[in-house]
Amino acid sequence: MMKITLLDGQVKEFKQPMTVLAIAESIAVSLKKNCIGAVINNKKIVPNGAVLSKDCKLEIITERHALYKTAINYTAKVLTTFALKTVFPEGYPMMPDDDLTEHEFSAYFKSPKGIKFEDLKKIEEIANSFIGLGYDFKYFYPGDANEAEYMKQVKADGCVNVDTKVDMNSKDYIKMPTVLVRDVIFLARNALLPSTKSLFKIELTQLSGLQLEDDASGEITYRIHGIAETSETRLNQLKAELEEIKASDHKFIAKNLEIYHLDPIIGAGLPIWLPNGAILKQEIKKYLMEKEFDYDFIQIETPVIGTSQLYKISGHWDHYREDMFAPMALPKEEMVLKPMSCPHHISVYNYKQRSYKDLPLRFAEHALQHRYESSGSLTGLERVRAMELTDSHIFVRPNQVKVEFARCFNLIQEVLATFNIKIDYLSLSLRDPKNKEKYFDDDKMWNHAEAELEEVLKEMKLDYKKMPGEAAFYGPKLDIQARTAIGHEITVSTIQLDFLLPQKFELAFINALGEKERPIMIHRGLIGTYERFIAVLLEQTKGVLPLWCAPKQVEIIPVNEELNAAYADEVWKALKQAKIRAGIDNRDERLSYKIRDAQVKKIPFQLVLGKKEQEEKTVTYRKYGSEEQITVSLTEFIKILTNKIINKTYD
Repeated sequence: MMKITLLDGQVKEFKQPMTVLAIAESIAVSLKKNCIGAVINNKKIVPNGAVLSKDCKLEIITERHALYKTAINYTAKVLTTFALKTVFPEGYPMMPDDDLTEHEFSAYFKSPKGIKFEDLKKIEEIANSFIGLGYDFKYFYPGDANEAEYMKQVKADGCVNVDTKVDMNSKDYIKMPTVLVRDVIFLARNALLPSTKSLFKIELTQLSGLQLEDDASGEITYRIHGIAETSETRLNQLKAELEEIKASDHKFIAKNLEIYHLDPIIGAGLPIWLPNGAILKQEIKKYLMEKEFDYDFIQIETPVIGTSQLYKISGHWDHYREDMFAPMALPKEEMVLKPMSCPHHISVYNYKQRSYKDLPLRFAEHALQHRYESSGSLTGLERVRAMELTDSHIFVRPNQVKVEFARCFNLIQEVLATFNIKIDYLSLSLRDPKNKEKYFDDDKMWNHAEAELEEVLKEMKLDYKKMPGEAAFYGPKLDIQARTAIGHEITVSTIQLDFLLPQKFELAFINALGEKERPIMIHRGLIGTYERFIAVLLEQTKGVLPLWCAPKQVEIIPVNEELNAAYADEVWKALKQAKIRAGIDNRDERLSYKIRDAQVKKIPFQLVLGKKEQEEKTVTYRKYGSEEQITVSLTEFIKILTNKIINKTYD
């Protein structure tokens, strides 16, 4: 007997495996007409032809469902793939995990002849012709006599995941269907609209090339980005939303403000901080190090590499190996680029005997780290391979855990408030007790650590979500989550409890009785990595950075480049003397153009210097986003800015 739990808690029982569509019909005939797929156990999206054979939770997807948009995008992806095959018959589709966002889809394709941006128009025309012809999607359910033959046909056509799908269907309780549309067979991987005519239009927007991690051929896979909708009105709304997202996307903002640069000849995911970005990062670092000093952290520095043996002892080799760069084989040892600093900080703790009077011992490092993220996941500054982490490891006695955890949280809150960062939610990240490979197998340790952490959160009266399966391999953690402009959920700050690594490295301190005792480690990421944090900061401020950390704080604009040049230079020197970052715009352009350009570059203050200002030793300033012009003495202007910088105000 199979039990299907519906969204409202109702349980339906079936004596045999059932398709999603049949289950929908058993609930209501009208639901069958509108059902295009389902969400299984709150995570897996399937078409209505998927067959379920075991107990599970099921949520029917109809036009009213929040995930209906993924079905629109998946349908558009399928039609775009057909069009690609039509234009490039010698090529074939690749099917990595679908990254169907709320707004766009991506189709992946290999073509020996290559694909150019100019080809997108032809591909788009053919994809839209399929919409006009109105083909229905027909399912062949697992177990149908013809399914194996159809799947062979798909494989012959170049779809490389057929064997994986056959293997999955032989083991999984969800059996995915094969689909026929027109005269083309393909494998369903998501919910689909009932017919091609359900779409209004497909528009292809971007072409990029990448190498998929599981592709041994080394050939370029082309990624075609597109948008689609079911009506003209909805398509226009989508375009307006995308324009707003683009204006808020850190990649777009950073390019306009000249923050960072990615150069393929240096390497994917290895950001280069341009002068403006370097200043922004350094100013943030100065502030963070001051706050860490206030909270009694001790700054240390450790190497960017370590022996593989170090990471074998720590457990990273077994639990984190796929995210580490390949080891470097030397004559007598094997070295690895540092993905984490915890083992290095443990070495600092361990280099001499510690007493209970030394604890808590708070080590902080703004640490360079390297992680081998898949090429397909690299996203601007949000996900990179080289990063600087605002890292800390705190060694405490067992009776100090709660106080120290609260202290870390208060520090993080204070820092994020300074930047006015908007938090989405707090995540209590726990282990999955069934996953003995991802998590260190010690139930007693895990139960104690998770109970300790949750008790702290309750005592602090914090609202949080429990997230099983999201813990680090060595312990539970509190993750502070934010959302990016394109809807990605990312961790800004984190605090983790660790009972495991002190055990693995045999850490000890001498307690009040003169006996050896094991300390507990707290891992603290103050603002995570600078890369990710600056991405969030750029998006949440839309590039209008606080005065104190803005790369250029003042733009000096002489009305006449020749007559006012000397005074402009005098003002610049006075600002520099006051440690205020300023520049002089002495280009041969109209005054209005220069003012507008300074606004586009989001420079906090623009100074206009003409004959009157020069004679009276004043400046006329305008704040970013304001039309008001205010004239004050140069001394008063410097005082105004200095107070704002010291107090780190936004206004």
